[in-house]
Amino acid sequence: MVAKKRFLKMFNKIKINKADRGAEKSGLSAVRGFTLVEMMVSVSIFVIVAFIVVSTLLTMSAAYRKAQAMRLLLDNFNFVIQSMSLGIREGVNYRQGSLCSTADSCIQFLPIDAWMASPMGDPVCYDYISPTIYKCTACPCSDVNTRTQIVSGDIIVDKLQFDIFNLGVPNKKKLVKIRIGGKTGKTSKDLSSFFIQNSVSQRNKDVAIP
Repeated sequence: MVAKKRFLKMFNKIKINKADRGAEKSGLSAVRGFTLVEMMVSVSIFVIVAFIVVSTLLTMSAAYRKAQAMRLLLDNFNFVIQSMSLGIREGVNYRQGSLCSTADSCIQFLPIDAWMASPMGDPVCYDYISPTIYKCTACPCSDVNTRTQIVSGDIIVDKLQFDIFNLGVPNKKKLVKIRIGGKTGKTSKDLSSFFIQNSVSQRNKDVAIP
């Protein structure tokens, strides 16, 4: 009787072990891989996302390069305007009118190192001749041998205007408004428009020319 119980107990254990193994086998058979269609869909989605990311990075990189180039050009241009404004502020005996290549596009004056010298030195002229600005000793700056281009070649100046207030009024200091407009950029795709306005007050009174 005891032997029979032991036999039944061992038989039940063997039966349970076989059932567990069968469950394991059935679980393994339930695991399957990706189908070809699923793989193709996944790859397509990855390619689309990668294309969008790369396009965005290239666009941002081009915009950054354009902004950097424009900043350098405008820094150069601002330096030119500051130098021009300083010369006009310290200068005397402003002249304009018929001297200009086009109406109000130039200004001629005696710089401080000229009117304080003995004998008196040469005047300075800033003149707009499309598409840039020139500096020379007498307006207009039509002589290519004596004029100097003061603006970078990558800056296209469309307009330069000097408005001189109190011109011709004796013993009264002048006020000069400078308006400059144009475009910057090395290629047609990079062109960006700009407009700059500055006001300069004459610091020294006009002097008599001997």
